[in-house]
Amino acid sequence: MASAAPAPSSHDLLVFLPGFMIAPAAYTTLLAPLADRGVDVLTPALYRRSPATMLGRVSCDQEAEAAAQRISEVHTSRRPDRVWLAGHSRGGQAAWRCANRFAEQGEDLLAGLILIDPVDGSSRTPSAPDATARPAVFTIPTLIIGAGLGGRCAPTPVNHDQFARATPAAAHVVVEQLGHADILDGRSRALGRRLCGGAEYPDPGRTTVSELITRFLRSDVAETEPPLTASVVWRRLPGPHST
Repeated sequence: MASAAPAPSSHDLLVFLPGFMIAPAAYTTLLAPLADRGVDVLTPALYRRSPATMLGRVSCDQEAEAAAQRISEVHTSRRPDRVWLAGHSRGGQAAWRCANRFAEQGEDLLAGLILIDPVDGSSRTPSAPDATARPAVFTIPTLIIGAGLGGRCAPTPVNHDQFARATPAAAHVVVEQLGHADILDGRSRALGRRLCGGAEYPDPGRTTVSELITRFLRSDVAETEPPLTASVVWRRLPGPHST
């Protein structure tokens, strides 16, 4: 079982990996509460948003490798007390791969991992696990947040449930009234909701995700019971998926 997540300090840094071809600015509202609580946020652009990328010429494993390099760099340049890693959609898969990479290399660079409606697979229309075909090597504190309305953008064989199966010590939470793209801002949200579906009222779900992230950094998500945001129903899955 993973050890308890340490409480955030004024020098904590969250490295956030966006979903496939999603601009970092689309996560501004989601991540703003962290900055308000003294957590620095870095949302790196690890690949060019180009036609070549759309055609799959940048693999998720390459993205994970680039993330690992960036995290190693910020440890040297910024010297944060702790670095947390998070990702959404394919960015969640890249974050999971990155955490595994550090564990396999024996590098203790991450305080914890947060996956927001992660999607596994190696194609634009994934149908079978890739990264999570084998269990996680890492044992750092991990929070997996699933969208109850993930739709076709996060299909069942490769969605948050699969990541939870491969990461048995993780805390696994499902926000029932949340779509895959509901956490986004602006045009990215509008396009994502058109492609993926979503909740009738997406803002409460996004607020819940922000609060879950904040509580995870404070170490109390495992003790948190019913809704952080009253209008959103969420459930913390029991058994091996919880801390």
